[in-house]
Amino acid sequence: MSKPVCVVSGSSSGIGAAVVREFAARGYEVVVHYNSGAERAARVAADLVRDFGGAPLVVGADLTEPEAAARLIDAVWAHFGRLDVLVSNSGVSSYVPDAQGRPARFRLHETPVDHLEREFARALDLNLKGSYRLAQQGLKRMLEHATAERQAGTEPAHRSILFITSISDIAPDSTRVPYGVSKAALSHLVLAAALEAGPHNITVNALRPGVVDTPLTARPSGLHDPDDGHEYTVAEVYALMAEGGSQPIRRIGRPAEIAFAAYCFTQIPYMTGQLIAVDGGFTLASAFANRDLFLQEGQRRRRTRQR
Repeated sequence: MSKPVCVVSGSSSGIGAAVVREFAARGYEVVVHYNSGAERAARVAADLVRDFGGAPLVVGADLTEPEAAARLIDAVWAHFGRLDVLVSNSGVSSYVPDAQGRPARFRLHETPVDHLEREFARALDLNLKGSYRLAQQGLKRMLEHATAERQAGTEPAHRSILFITSISDIAPDSTRVPYGVSKAALSHLVLAAALEAGPHNITVNALRPGVVDTPLTARPSGLHDPDDGHEYTVAEVYALMAEGGSQPIRRIGRPAEIAFAAYCFTQIPYMTGQLIAVDGGFTLASAFANRDLFLQEGQRRRRTRQR
């Protein structure tokens, strides 16, 4: 019997590269997908061959194009003849560069109409519509395989679709609303797909990372150190917040931790339609854990008013 097959979109770097590595280490045939960055994808595949053997399939596809997802899944099916796990990971921030090539940031009430249109197009084309089409095509193939198994007199094997979304679906930032909207919309897609796939032993879930140290969070944040003027990266901002008590686990995440969670979530046949945060407790629904910080800030503000 051939090895199980896992497709990870956007796996030429960051979380996606860590996820495809996790599955390769656990005996899967893997598909390294890239939207851009063919050389990075080739290096990821070469590292997998060196460390785990096998023959990863490398496929390029711009998932913002309407037919690209179908071509990607067709290529996987033609090569392996099966699809056991699909991890939809490709995504972009909603920031559109300004004339100097830096991310342009506007708060919700300030965003120019034309800029908002570009931000929404950027976020929705890949994060939502690209993910939708990829899951749709993957689910179609999985359903075909499950139907064939039933016709042969056996129960369908467990298969899984996992969306890597973000805690930005519920953690708002007024400078990147389109990004948060794209991730929140994916939650509905997870629920709908889980409802349709479940009778065929296909589980569909979402893994919602917090801030993770990746190339995406290495971009400038727009915030500066008050002492030396150094502009923090996004990762540095959230690492400082974590150290200051924004979450119980006082650091940001690592790609390998998200990758391990991704593997685990795809292996549970009785879990579906779940939207699970892996975020160090950032979205923990209680301010009590950080009561001392809030107490100190409240005391500071009261002293300031009384002066």
